[in-house]
Amino acid sequence: MSVTRISDADDGVSYKQVELDLWHPNCWTLEVTDDHPSTHVIEKSLYPTDDQIKGDFLLVADGETSIETFVEAIDDHRVVGEVAVLKQSDERARVVVNYERTSSIVPDIVNSEFMPVDPVHITEGTEHWTVLVRADRLGDVVEAMQAEYDVDVSSIREADSKESVEFADFVDQVEDRLSARQTESLLNARRIGYYNWPRDVSADAVADCLEVSKPTVLEHLRKGEQKVLNLCLDELERRQGRPR
Repeated sequence: MSVTRISDADDGVSYKQVELDLWHPNCWTLEVTDDHPSTHVIEKSLYPTDDQIKGDFLLVADGETSIETFVEAIDDHRVVGEVAVLKQSDERARVVVNYERTSSIVPDIVNSEFMPVDPVHITEGTEHWTVLVRADRLGDVVEAMQAEYDVDVSSIREADSKESVEFADFVDQVEDRLSARQTESLLNARRIGYYNWPRDVSADAVADCLEVSKPTVLEHLRKGEQKVLNLCLDELERRQGRPR
């Protein structure tokens, strides 16, 4: 048994990391996000059977569509059999969706030379994929996919095995680092307009909303803001180092 590192090309084989924008017909994620602007679906994991796919998804609704309306629209889609809500907040929900296997492009992706390496993000009627593929097969694989589906390649770069490793999507990383009180303070502050510009309300209003003192809420906000900002800037710095 041997181990191949994606950035080692001593044997003449190298890999590309490719970002794709993709559309295909009869897909509930594409149609529902297209019908409801500022909604997002993030695939966490999929479990296919002969007839169906059971998927674990993170839903985000950060526009005029409520998370309840978003979930109901998914449940009403013609290819969806069942939606089970595992967790839900004002703007997010984690759900398990059972839907028809024939409506999914995932089996075709898995059976191709593409190897997904990040969660798939669907918004505004487009799927955003990050995949690995052997450099010498990239052109043929993209051409084969474009013959069947609407596929745009948004970026191609050398795959680097020395990049930092993350084991969760960005929102999960933020959620893991924030305490329950910091999360509550940040979300309530945003809800009542504390982060609007110009600012609509003061820290006193946030404190009153949470029934705590102003110094207490400011401590929760400042610590939470620092964690979120540092994560955002770390990710931005990492992406700035990517050739495009």
